[in-house]
Amino acid sequence: MLCGVMQRHIPLILLASASFALAAAPEADRQAILAMAGNFKVTFDFQETAAIAQNYPTTSKPYHEEALEVVRVAEDSPERITLQHLLVVEKAGKSRVIKHWAQVWTWEDTRILDYAGSDGHDVWLRHVVAEDQAKGRWSQLVTSVDDTPRYEGIGRWVHEFGESSWTSEPTRRPLPRREYEKRDDYDYLIASNRHTLTPNGWVHSQDNRKVVDRDGKKFIIAHEIGLNRYTRTDDALANQASDWWQENAAVWNSIRNFWITAGEQAGPEFSFLTTLDGTGLSKKFDELEKTKPEPEAVIKTLAPYLATSH
Repeated sequence: MLCGVMQRHIPLILLASASFALAAAPEADRQAILAMAGNFKVTFDFQETAAIAQNYPTTSKPYHEEALEVVRVAEDSPERITLQHLLVVEKAGKSRVIKHWAQVWTWEDTRILDYAGSDGHDVWLRHVVAEDQAKGRWSQLVTSVDDTPRYEGIGRWVHEFGESSWTSEPTRRPLPRREYEKRDDYDYLIASNRHTLTPNGWVHSQDNRKVVDRDGKKFIIAHEIGLNRYTRTDDALANQASDWWQENAAVWNSIRNFWITAGEQAGPEFSFLTTLDGTGLSKKFDELEKTKPEPEAVIKTLAPYLATSH
């Protein structure tokens, strides 16, 4: 049983370093991950391809968005590489930087998060991966804008026939941001993700199944494909994101590290609170970004919002 009130779309991250001696990560893998950093023009395209549930109409029209996205290396260690994404948005002749998602890559990771939300609640489970299953593979944790996780998958980088590509095993993930404020007719995705380098950037392709998991019933309503294309650009607006990250990297690295390490004391089932004593967690993130305290103060600020299992 979780302590605290469960809220939708508010997950908790739980990662832990492996307890066994790691073999060195292949340099080709590391360079492939690092090659996804840079300045990019991005197109986001999603389309439902097949109705699976009886009488389900495949949606509406295809989803398409474009953006200027800057990807910076936030961490580069032998066993972990973190890439932070930043959006630069123009409106009415003015531009601003929005902190976007992050990729946290961990070599031979034996602790993987699995999203288990249903019936309107967000719940995360911690799975232990056997050492032989983790061997030679990387996990990829994708975080939300506040560095709480979206989903985590595990897979192997393959470099052959002139291609470098990583493909995840199917993984559960909450409703995507493009839909969770518009739809409530399904509960999560089961997704396979592939990252592939291209001569001028990289592509992120997705094979998604939309799952209903409520009232004791579980079924797929539709299939969806997604393709996000990252094409390198020399757009001068990218400099704003680089400046923003230089100013704010330290505090956001502390926030991300809090979520990574905090879960080590959590049980196998957990979430966290969106509000506490009338104060929203999002307000706390704003305060931390503004005041930029030391890591100890970040822990003190965020720890009360944890909701763990006994």
